[in-house]
Amino acid sequence: MQHLTIKKWKALAGTVIVGAALATSAVATAAPEGSKGFGFHKAGHHKGGEHHERMFERLAEKLELTEGQKAQVKANRDAGKEAREADRAAMREVRKQLKEAIDSGADQATLNSLGAKLGELEVRKMQRRAEMRNQFEAILTDDQKAKMEQMKAERKARWEQRKERRASQQSDQ
Repeated sequence: MQHLTIKKWKALAGTVIVGAALATSAVATAAPEGSKGFGFHKAGHHKGGEHHERMFERLAEKLELTEGQKAQVKANRDAGKEAREADRAAMREVRKQLKEAIDSGADQATLNSLGAKLGELEVRKMQRRAEMRNQFEAILTDDQKAKMEQMKAERKARWEQRKERRASQQSDQ
């Protein structure tokens, strides 16, 4: 008799866990259009804000950046902020237009035009990132550049290990 009680308890616990997972995903996907998300996914965690600030502080600490170097990085970042924000807004708008065009059954020429605009904005974003990376590396000393290359290699090795672990886990299933 006790065996049945344990089975029922396990079934109930499983149902509660699955229900909670479904409810959580429903809440996450039900965010109003234009919102910044809920909880963990609020703007500031994944998109800039405090998250990027903490990342920069850790990098500055590991590279032992001087106050002057930190100020220069901040000045470089602030100099392009308005342009980056304008491009992000433009990308959101073009994506919205593209989605609406697809949903309304627009012709291929319209879709191609919107896709080209989106592509141009993406290329510009990549160019700005490369420019910011070059500006950052330009303020580093030779020792700091060597340390940064070492950190990149270590990060790549960790990424490869995770990739291999995931591949082996998937092949085990």
